[in-house]
Amino acid sequence: MTKKNVIFKILGLILVFIGLALFLASVLLNVRQYREAAKTLKEFRETKEEIENDSDLQEAYKEKEESKDYEEGELLYILKIPSIDSKNPVKEGVESNVLSDSLGHDPSTAYAGEQGNCVIAGHRNYSFGKYFNRLNEVQIGDELYLETMTEEYCYEVTEIKVVEPTDTYILENIGDEETLTLYTCTPIYIATHRLVIIATRVNN
Repeated sequence: MTKKNVIFKILGLILVFIGLALFLASVLLNVRQYREAAKTLKEFRETKEEIENDSDLQEAYKEKEESKDYEEGELLYILKIPSIDSKNPVKEGVESNVLSDSLGHDPSTAYAGEQGNCVIAGHRNYSFGKYFNRLNEVQIGDELYLETMTEEYCYEVTEIKVVEPTDTYILENIGDEETLTLYTCTPIYIATHRLVIIATRVNN
């Protein structure tokens, strides 16, 4: 075997090891995120049960939800998308530390239950989080649910589109309705554009 062939063989092995390392890192991240989301959902359910059995606690949470006085990283909602079997926590903020283990609510936009556009962002790849990995499967007419500690709001998908990363108009209010906008990077892994799902609140 020539020296050149040996070098190519070594480089090939190095690339294989790098690929395996990246794959294992993705798997470990996926497991960590799954456990973190499961833990958050469990804590949410336990707290909600306590609230339902305590009128004073229920009133306190209602006042907090009305005040909209939330800190970055604080749990706001559980977003449920039955059509893709998705149920994930939504925390306040869209910074990287928030989106690493949950979906994030843009604090510059409306909140669930009030007039305006409630905007929620999330990742959809194994490097940064897979919470919106199946968002591209959502269809017009599908129902989305935002569950708080005291209420649940239902929205119906009315529009699906792909926009440029610079198209910040998706954060703006849409008329005088209560709307919910979900957005994530697309295509998956390449992320040159943004997939946007727009839904309007319906009676529930």
